[in-house]
Amino acid sequence: MRHIILTFCLLIGLNATAQHKLSLQESRQMALEYNKTLKSAKLKHFEAEAQRKEARTAYLPKVDGSATAMYIPNTDITIPAVSIPVHDGNGNQTGDMVSFPGMSLANDIKLYQGQVAMQVPVYMGGQIRYANQMADKGVNIAEQSYQLEVDQVIYNTDNSYWNLVAFKEQLNVAKKYYEMLDSLEQQMKDMYELGLSPRSEQLIVTVQKNEAQLSLMRAENALTIMKMNLCQIVGLDLNTPIEVTDSLDFNPSMILMSNSLEQALTNRNELKMLSGQVAISELQKKTDMSAYKPQLGGQVSYGYTELADLADGQTMTQLSAQLSIPLVHWREKKHKKEAAKLRIQQAELQLEDTKELVQLEVQQYIIQVNEAYEAIILAKKSKDEAEESLSEVTISFEAGLNTTTDVLNAQAAWLSAHGSLLTALAAYEVSKAAYYKGIGQLNSELTSLNVQ
Repeated sequence: MRHIILTFCLLIGLNATAQHKLSLQESRQMALEYNKTLKSAKLKHFEAEAQRKEARTAYLPKVDGSATAMYIPNTDITIPAVSIPVHDGNGNQTGDMVSFPGMSLANDIKLYQGQVAMQVPVYMGGQIRYANQMADKGVNIAEQSYQLEVDQVIYNTDNSYWNLVAFKEQLNVAKKYYEMLDSLEQQMKDMYELGLSPRSEQLIVTVQKNEAQLSLMRAENALTIMKMNLCQIVGLDLNTPIEVTDSLDFNPSMILMSNSLEQALTNRNELKMLSGQVAISELQKKTDMSAYKPQLGGQVSYGYTELADLADGQTMTQLSAQLSIPLVHWREKKHKKEAAKLRIQQAELQLEDTKELVQLEVQQYIIQVNEAYEAIILAKKSKDEAEESLSEVTISFEAGLNTTTDVLNAQAAWLSAHGSLLTALAAYEVSKAAYYKGIGQLNSELTSLNVQ
C-alpha cells in the first residue's frame, strides 16, 4: 500500500510539473517568436536592408578583370618574294635591285591577353541618388509590414487567450449548475420517498441533469480544442497540457479613447506603407526622367598582350571617358513622364481611400468597446437579479410555494446570466485589443525586430 501511495504521489507530481502555465504576456512573446508569417516578414525586412546596401555600392568605382588565352596549331605563315631598288645617299636609285626570295614558316600561334579596368560613374543624371532613396523607402516599408504582422499576431493571441479564460470560467459555472441539479435531484428523491411529491417531479430534474451532464462533457471537449488552438498559436505541441494564469477583471474601467482618429492616421502602418509607395512612385518618375539627361563615366585600364615565339609581351595603360547625350527619342520621354504621373495618382488615390477606411474602422472599434462595456454593466445586473431570483425561488420551493419547474427555470437563468457576464468580460478585453490595434498602439514594446 505504501508503494501504491508513493507511486500515486509521484504521478501527481509529474503531472503538475508537465503543466505549462501561460500568462497573456508570455503567450504574446511566444507567438511572436514562433509565428511563421512574422518570420517571413522579418526576412523581407532583412532583404530590403541588403538591397539598400547594394544600392549604396553604385557610388563606388567598379573594377573588373579579364584574361584571354588563344592557341592555333600548325599555322602556315608565307612571306612572298620581293625585289627592292637600291638608293644612294641622296635618295636616288642606283639601278641595282636587291631580291628577297621569300619564305614560309609553319608554327603554332599562342596569344595571351590580360586586362584590369576600373569604371567610375561621374554623372548619371541622378539615377544613383534616386535608386538609393527608393531603397531607403523600401526598408521603411518592409519594417512597417513587419510591425503590421506583429499587431495581427498579438491580436490573434489576445483573442484566443481571453476566450479560453472566459470559457474556462464558464465551465466552472456549468459544473456548479450541474451540482445544483444533482442536489435538487437528491432532494426530489427524498421527497418522493416521503410521499411529498410524485416521481414525475424527480424525473423532470433527472432529465435536466442528464442534459447538463451532456453539455458539460461537450464543454470540456471544446475547452480541449481551445487549448490546442492556443498551443498552435504560441508554438507548443498541440497535446501540451497548458493552464492560463490571467483572469478576467470583474470590475473593469472604461479606457480613454480621445484623439482616436488622429492617432490612427498617424500610427497605422498600412498608411505609412502607402505613403512610402507614393514616395517611391515619385522617385521612379525622377529616375525615368534622369535617363534623358547627359551621362558621363570614366575608365582606367591596364592590359598585357603577348604573342609567344613571335613578339615580345607588351603592356598598355589607357584612360578614357564616355559622354552620352540623348538627342532624339520620338516623344518617348513625354510618354514615360505621363505614365509615371498616372502611377503617382493611383498610389495617392489608394492612400486616400485607405485613410477613409481606417477612419471608419476606428469608429467601429470605438462603438464595439462602448457596447462591450455596457454589456458588462447589464450582464452584472442580470447576474445579481438571477442570483436573487434563484435564492427566493429556492426558499419558496422549500416552503411549498413554487414548483420544481420554477426552480429549474431559476437555475437555468442563473447559468445563463453568469455565462453572459463572462462572455461580456472576454469580449471587452478583445475589443480593447482591436481598438489599440486600430489606432496603431497595440503593445508597441513587443514590436522590436530583435525577436529571435
